[in-house]
Amino acid sequence: MTTSPRSRRNEQAVAEMADSVMRDTRFDWMRTRAARRGIVALMIAMLVAMPVAWMTLPSLAALGVVGLAAIVWWALRMSVRVVADLPEEYLDERQARVRDRAYVDAYRWFAGITLAAATVALVWFVVVSIDDAVLVEVTWNGAMAVFWTFEGLALALPSMVLALRERDRT
Repeated sequence: MTTSPRSRRNEQAVAEMADSVMRDTRFDWMRTRAARRGIVALMIAMLVAMPVAWMTLPSLAALGVVGLAAIVWWALRMSVRVVADLPEEYLDERQARVRDRAYVDAYRWFAGITLAAATVALVWFVVVSIDDAVLVEVTWNGAMAVFWTFEGLALALPSMVLALRERDRT
């Protein structure tokens, strides 16, 4: 099977990015255990701040909070050398095992958080419903609050698990 020139360029770009991140020492200060824990705590704070921002601030300001969360997510990824995001061929055996285990745990955490949110919503429905009917009005800001929170959670959890699990520099 032949690959297109565009596909080869993409593969080459990923390879160059992987090599540069793995050799890069500029962000070693973020790769200590204490720094990684701090970045994880900041990411959790951003995951809480995003829905609050969407529900209380104008949309443009809430997008600013999403932008800040993206910067924290970038720092989180750099703190674990983007191991959670690299394809198999760019990782050694240990990194691949650590990455795979992080994805399993991240999936479990995501499922647990999602099920907890669904349970809270069901309990809320039972408590406030009259004759099993509740009118729920979904606003743009409410939809954005839910979307950005779960989007951020899904993207950040694998790197958060890696950051919390690794003892030494990744």
